[in-house]
This record gives sequence, C-alpha cells and structure tokens, in this order.
Amino acid sequence: MARWAALVVLVVVGTAVAVATNPGFVARITQKGLDYASQEGVARLRKELEKVKIPDISGRTKIKLFGKVRYSIYRLVIRRFQLPTSRITLVPNVGLKLSISHASVAISGKWKARKSFIKTRGNFDLSVEDISISVHLKLGSNSNSGQPTIACSSCSNSINRVRLHVSGSRLGWLIRLFRKKIESVLRKTISREICKVVRKAVSSELQPYFQTLPVTAKIDAVAGIDYSMVAPPIATADSLDLQLKGEFFSLAHRTPSPISPSALAFPTEHDHMVYLGISDYFFNTASFVYQRAGVLKLTLTDDMIPKESKLRLTTKLFGTIIPEVTRRFPNRKVQILLSVSSPPHLTVNPTGLALTPELEAQTFVVLPNSSLAPLFWLGLSTNVSVMVGVNSDRLIGELTMGTLRLKLKHSDVGPFSVQPLQTVMNYLLHLLVLPSVNERLQKGFALPLPARIQLFNLVLQPRRVPHEHNQVFWIPILCNVLHNLL
Repeated sequence: MARWAALVVLVVVGTAVAVATNPGFVARITQKGLDYASQEGVARLRKELEKVKIPDISGRTKIKLFGKVRYSIYRLVIRRFQLPTSRITLVPNVGLKLSISHASVAISGKWKARKSFIKTRGNFDLSVEDISISVHLKLGSNSNSGQPTIACSSCSNSINRVRLHVSGSRLGWLIRLFRKKIESVLRKTISREICKVVRKAVSSELQPYFQTLPVTAKIDAVAGIDYSMVAPPIATADSLDLQLKGEFFSLAHRTPSPISPSALAFPTEHDHMVYLGISDYFFNTASFVYQRAGVLKLTLTDDMIPKESKLRLTTKLFGTIIPEVTRRFPNRKVQILLSVSSPPHLTVNPTGLALTPELEAQTFVVLPNSSLAPLFWLGLSTNVSVMVGVNSDRLIGELTMGTLRLKLKHSDVGPFSVQPLQTVMNYLLHLLVLPSVNERLQKGFALPLPARIQLFNLVLQPRRVPHEHNQVFWIPILCNVLHNLL
C-alpha cells in the first residue's frame, strides 16, 4: 500500500498545528496525483477484498404451500472481486472521497436444505454485479506529534444485482423456491463486509503508514529540519495545497528562528501530479543555524594542497607579495583560517540560489614550536551561485564562485596592496574550499517522504513567484515519480 498511501500522506501533510505560521515548504497535489493514488490504492483494496472470509449463513424461511424450510449456506469463497472504475476526488474544505462503480464479485460455496424428512445439498455460484462504493476520508493531525492522521468518516455501498445459480443436486428446485430470500441475505452480508474491509484498511494500514512520515529530519550533528504542519490543507475542486514549516534548527540548542517567513503564492498550473515548493526561508534558516553553530569555517594548510602543485602555502609564497613576511619568518608554513562573518542571505534566481557571503581570512605563520603568529586579516566577498537539484529523496546542490574581492582589515606585517593576493586566494578557494563544500551539498537534505518511497524523473524549475518580498522554488514532479521499494 506504500505507493498510493504516499500520495495520500502528501495530501494531508499540511493539516493545522499553528495556523498563524507561514510555511517554508509547500506541496500541491493535483487531480492527476489523486488519479494515480486511486489506481494504486484500489488495486490494493481489491486484493484485500478478495481475502474476505464470508461467514456461514443459516436460518429458516417459510415457503407458500410448502411450509418452513431450514437452510445453510457455507464454505463461501470469493473467486474474483473486480473494481473496474474508481476515482479519488477532493471535497473542498473537507478531505477526500473514494468512489468505485461497476464493481462485481464472483462467489462460490455449498448449500444444504431440510424440510421434514427431505434433505438435500449441493453447490452454488453467486454473481454480485454493479456494486457502487463510496468512502469519505477525514484528514487531520496529531496535535502532540505533528503527524498527519486519516480516518474513514463514512462508508456506504449499494448492490444492484445478485444472481444465484444452484448445482449438484436433483432437489435443487427446493432451494430455488426461496432463492430471493438467500440472495437478500447474501446481499446484506457482502455489503457489510465491504465496508468492514475498507475501515480496517484505513485504520490498520493507512494510518500506521502515515506515522512513517518524518516530522523532523536529522541532517548531521549540527542541524535538523522541522517538517511539521503549520496550516490546514486548502482543498479546491482542482488541487489540495499543503503547508509545512520547512525550517532548519539547531540540534544542540533549539530556539525560534529570527527569520520570518513570508506568505507563499502557489502557481496556477496543474499539469503535474505533485508540486513541491521550497522558499528562500528554508535555505536562510539553514544559513543561520550553521553560521551560529560556528561550523562555517575552514583552516587551509599546505598539507591540503596536492604535492605536485608548484604553489605552496608558505611564507615564500606571500613574501613575493609582502617582503616583510619572508624577512621575519623565512621558510615557514602558513595557515589561513577562512570563516563566514555573518549568516549569508540566499535569494532565488532563475538558475538556482544566489548569495554574496562576507568572508574573513585570518593568515598565520606556523612557528617552530607549532604556535601561530598572525600575519594579516582580510575581508573577502564574492558572488556565489548554487545549482539546486533533486536526487531520489534528497535535495542537493552544487556551488560555483565568482572572482574574489579583497579588503585589508588588519596587518601585522605592515601595509600592502591586496590586489596581488587576489589570484592566490582565488586559486586556494577553488582548489581547497569548493570541493569540500560541494561534497557536503551532494549529500543533500532529506525531503519529507514516507517510508519506502523514492522519487524518480523529477524536473526542478527554479521560479520566482512574487508575494511581497517572498521568493520560492517550485519542483514539478512528473507522473511516474513514486516508486514502491518493497
């Protein structure tokens, strides 16, 4: 049931826990998505209905001019349960409705009847035709866990035709005398069993499966993502829009984010099954958490440079630009502590993410006793672009940098021009920093998907959907994106 349940999970993942909070991550389920869920779900429901054990039936009935007859219908076996036409539709402002029409059941079993000294038994085949089933699913959330809930609020069905064929006895005419009575009893029994199976499937399979949807996702030792629900789903005749918090938080000291998310505006299109929207709020809370944790820093050393490189991170390199360095510290190794001075602000553009981080580079010489002596302190700025992509169930990225702009903040080796250092710093960042950052970005961040589900054939289209000052990424997911890993 994982494949179709996954779409229904997405449908209810926006149920309210805090109406006033704007989301950082949103989803839209279109009718195409619900049609896919209907196909997968009904196929699973058909298998469950074929497993139904219909109880034995016995009783007495009175036949005109013949008197009372005892009968038993037993060993009933469902041979075939067909559900040819089905559809899940949205009920605006309420939830979902599953409609099945033109269903049919083929049942076989045994019968026996007794009238005074007359006893007879045989076999029968029952054809139940033109069944209609209507199921309403109520969507909600658990206020404690923040997880979605689903319940069967109502189930009804109707059976248009029931036909009984008796065989295996020369006295079969006896049971044919009260065939209508038996057909009526079987009609009521089958009708009751259909809704019993539906309610059980929702409570014992769908609802537990919903609990596999992550409300939080741990990214690493520093941060996690809050995917809790912040508002009820907005159902229309065409789609259902869902809202998740979409906020990074510190695992060590969780505090409210100082960044305020803006309201999101959904696109008007409905061409694909599912749309996932990721706003700049999502990315900027990540920037804040990692910078505050003090992990947006990297120490560059000569050991990190490939041995075949002619450029070495030593005082000789810097002495060609700043003679005072080699005069005071001849033939010593140099270390550069690169850090981000403030949380970078990310914005969405047509190619991905854009940011202009403010960096600091503190340069030290390594003394014979392994202690560090300061040389100079640089301010660095550059234009950075991040190509955002999706790999299965993870959001990934790749960072590229423009040319560095340098500013001398402080020097312990006298004043000097930073212009000649630009080539050196550009080389070091592209050689040592970019590969490290991109390796981490390729590991990605987990998307909020239920168990055993991965996404395939995704198309990511960065778009700016203006709403006041808000920007948002939209990820349209094509029709064959959900795959059951069972």
